[in-house]
Amino acid sequence: MKWHFGHKLALLMTLLVLVASCILGYTLVYRQFSMMESQFNATGATLASQLSAASVEPMFTEDQLALGNLVFSLSDQPSVVSAAVINKDGDILADAGRSLPTLSDVNAFKNAGSLTADNDIVWFYAPVVFRGVSGGAAWVGMDKSHLLASQQGVIQSGIIVVTLLVLSITLVAVRLGQSLGKPVRDLIQGTRAIESGHYGFRIRGTHRGEFSDLTKAFNNMAKGLEEKQRVERLFSRFVSDPVAARYMAQDNVELKQEGKRVDASVVFVDLVGYTAFSEGRHPEEIAEVLNLYFTEFANTCHQFNGNVDKYIGDCAMLIFGCPQPDPEHRYHAMKCALQIRERIHTLNELRAKAGDPCLDIRIGLSGGTVLAGLLGSHERMQYTVIGEPANLASRLCDLAAPGQVMTDKAFYAALTRRHPLQAHETQSIQVKGFQTPIETLTIDNWPEESSLPSLGHEKTGS
Repeated sequence: MKWHFGHKLALLMTLLVLVASCILGYTLVYRQFSMMESQFNATGATLASQLSAASVEPMFTEDQLALGNLVFSLSDQPSVVSAAVINKDGDILADAGRSLPTLSDVNAFKNAGSLTADNDIVWFYAPVVFRGVSGGAAWVGMDKSHLLASQQGVIQSGIIVVTLLVLSITLVAVRLGQSLGKPVRDLIQGTRAIESGHYGFRIRGTHRGEFSDLTKAFNNMAKGLEEKQRVERLFSRFVSDPVAARYMAQDNVELKQEGKRVDASVVFVDLVGYTAFSEGRHPEEIAEVLNLYFTEFANTCHQFNGNVDKYIGDCAMLIFGCPQPDPEHRYHAMKCALQIRERIHTLNELRAKAGDPCLDIRIGLSGGTVLAGLLGSHERMQYTVIGEPANLASRLCDLAAPGQVMTDKAFYAALTRRHPLQAHETQSIQVKGFQTPIETLTIDNWPEESSLPSLGHEKTGS
C-alpha cells in the first residue's frame, strides 16, 4: 500500500497527540497518586497521633477500660481495620480489629513511622510520651485497598480519555489529510502531465486558501507552456527547424539584425510554365498544385541536410551549410538538385497518366561565401543568405532550360575534387549583375551510383 500525503499527515498527527497525551497523562496521574498517598499517610499519622495523645493518661494510670474504649471507637473510623495500645515492654494493653504486625519489625517500624503489612494494610506508629517518659505506643492499621482501587480507577479513566482523544484526533487528522492531500495529489499529477509534454492538462476542483492560489498559478503556467508550444510549432512552419532551434535556444530574447559570413551553397528551383498554367484556374487549384511541388522540394532538401530559405512565387530557394555548418554542403546541394529533378520527373509521369496538369522545373545552384543571418526591419525579420552565390544561383536558374540543372565552373571544380560528376560545358555567358562572364555547366548525373561516396551523415528523411 502506498502512503499518500494525507495518510502520512494523519499518522503524524495521531502519533503526536498520542505521545503528548501519554506524557501529560503520566504527569497528571503521578501527581494525583502522590496527593492520594500523602493524604492517606497524613490521615494514618493523624489517627495514630490522636490515639497516642488520648492514651497518655489511661496508660500511666493503668485504666484498661478507658484504653479499650479509645481503641474500639477508633476502629470504627472508615478505612481503619485495627488499633492497639502497647506498653514499653511490648505487651498489648488494648486492641481491636486485626492482629498487630510482627514485633521483630518494630525497630524498622519506629524509624519509618509506618509499616506496610500483608493484605494491603498499612500500620502507623506514635509513641505515648508524658513529660519525656515513654510509656508505650499507639498503633493504627489502615486498609490501603480503597486507595489502590481509586488509583486503578484513575488509570482506567485516563486510558479511556486518551483513547477517545486519540480516536477523535485521528478522525480529524484523516479528514484534514484528505482535504490537504487532494490538492497535493492533483499538483503531482499535473507536474507529471507537464513533464510528459501534455501541456493541455489543467487542475480541476474548488480548492480554497493557498491551494486555490497554487492551482491558479499552476494552470496559468500550463497555459503559458501550451501557448509557447503552439507558437513554437507555428514558428517551425514558417522557418526551418534548425533556424527555429537556433534562435529559440538563445537566452537573449532581443533578436538583432546581424549576419555572419559562412561558406554555403544555394539552390534555386523554378516551376516552368506556371504562368500559363495559372491562367483561367481557381486560386485554390493553383495553391494545391504549388503545395504539391513545393512539398517535393522541401522533403528532398531536408533529406540532404538543407533548409528551405523561402518560396518566391513559383520558385523555391534552398540553402545548404547554414545555419548548421556542413563541410559537404556542395555535395549535398548537388545531390538535392539531381534528386529533385528525378522526383519531379516521376511525379509528372504519374500526373500525366491521371490526366492532371504537369509543371516542369529548372534548377540553378552555386556556392561560396555568403552572409547568413537575420535581415529585415525591427518589426519583421527573416533568416536568409545574401551574397554573390545567391545572386548567381538565381540567375543560373533563369538561364537554365526546362529539366536542366545549371551551375558555374567554380562550383563544379570545388565539388569534383572529391566527387566525380558528369557534366558538359555550355558557354561562357554574361550574367546580369556580374562584370565578368560566367562559365556555366549543365549537370548530367553521377557516373555510377556504386562510385558515390558514403553518405553516413545524410538525413534519411525530412
